[in-house]
Amino acid sequence: MSNHRYTSDQLEEIKYGRSTIEYQLVREDRKNLAITVNPDKSVVVKAPLRSNLDEIQGRLQKRGHWIVKQLNYFDKFHPLQPERQYISGETHYYLGRQYRLRIHKGKEKPVRLIGKFFIVQTRDPNNRERVKQLMLQWYTDHAQALLDRRILLYLEQILGKGFETQEIQYRLLKRRWGSYSPKGTITFNIELVKTPIDCIDYVIVHELCHLIHPNHDKGFYRLMESIIPDWRNRKERLELFGVK
Repeated sequence: MSNHRYTSDQLEEIKYGRSTIEYQLVREDRKNLAITVNPDKSVVVKAPLRSNLDEIQGRLQKRGHWIVKQLNYFDKFHPLQPERQYISGETHYYLGRQYRLRIHKGKEKPVRLIGKFFIVQTRDPNNRERVKQLMLQWYTDHAQALLDRRILLYLEQILGKGFETQEIQYRLLKRRWGSYSPKGTITFNIELVKTPIDCIDYVIVHELCHLIHPNHDKGFYRLMESIIPDWRNRKERLELFGVK
């Protein structure tokens, strides 16, 4: 995760044509302004500490067309996956496939995936929070094992032979599938394991390419396209899952 120093976090808005763009303004110790439009249609603007609001909003006006375009793009995927209730019969995802949740009363055991069902056994089947914790542990364990294997498929291809060991973290992220910090640490969202393999590989390649090209410049996209030419299709498919 980023080690930048945050000093403020506030909601602002600008008018762009007929649209009102609401955004979360975060001031931090950085040189350049960054604009992110998330799949949940939230807009986050990270700005240098000393930049004033007029300057920030002027930059946003210049990027207004792109922001509205991104918001319209994500709008076709809404509503995103609903919040899970962790009750029997509910649908949960793994590698892009749907599985039904079955909760049984008994001595607590690790979650099992059998056939088309997630099997949860716990002393209190009505304790949804405990069922959620057990499911999260299962996803965490499988996410780390699976992503570790998939990352190895691309590391040498992107960094070349003799690459240094990279610091990889796995966390439950609210709005992103993955992130790259200036110090070279890559963080992947545990929930990524719910999406298809080709979407997982897209996120892995995206973040690994940042080790060579920290910014989304032409070099970044050239490198990514040389490895997964259909990355745009994978990205669009990924958005169907949202981040929950």
